[in-house]
Amino acid sequence: MSYRRMRHNSKLMKILRLVALCALMASLTSCATIFTATKYPVAFNTTPEGAGITIENREGKVIFEGVTPTTVKLKSSAGYMKKEEYKITFTKDGYTQKVVNISAELDGWYIGNIMLGGVIGMLIVDPASGAMYKIAKEDRVINETLQPTNEQALQVYDINNLPDNINKKDLVRIS
Repeated sequence: MSYRRMRHNSKLMKILRLVALCALMASLTSCATIFTATKYPVAFNTTPEGAGITIENREGKVIFEGVTPTTVKLKSSAGYMKKEEYKITFTKDGYTQKVVNISAELDGWYIGNIMLGGVIGMLIVDPASGAMYKIAKEDRVINETLQPTNEQALQVYDINNLPDNINKKDLVRIS
């Protein structure tokens, strides 16, 4: 074999190694893990301010209790191949309770694994890290207006057992 031919084969081998290395790296990528987060800050605001807020995850476990306005970091994944879902309850004395649901959605970068051949990223890395899901931008700021309650409760008492704040002589007899 001539020197020139050996040199040509050496260059070809280097190129083939580089192509093989690139193919290996592409198959090991996990697009969503590289490009996106697994926890998202979500702002909660109410009118009026000062409402109680309780956040439960998909298992019904309370993960946060506080008062509005507040910002809470929420995970997008509930485990391997499971998107997280949240039930947010707002309460305030004199106002009707309000419940809002947030559900994570499939992240577009996860689909990048298909195009780049990232089987390991698609089946292991992104699902395990939680990066295959995201909380949509429109769900990252929650603004809710609570409605006042206009209820007046009817209370019935035994005439012989009245509370101290009710005087018998103020009562009117109905026949």
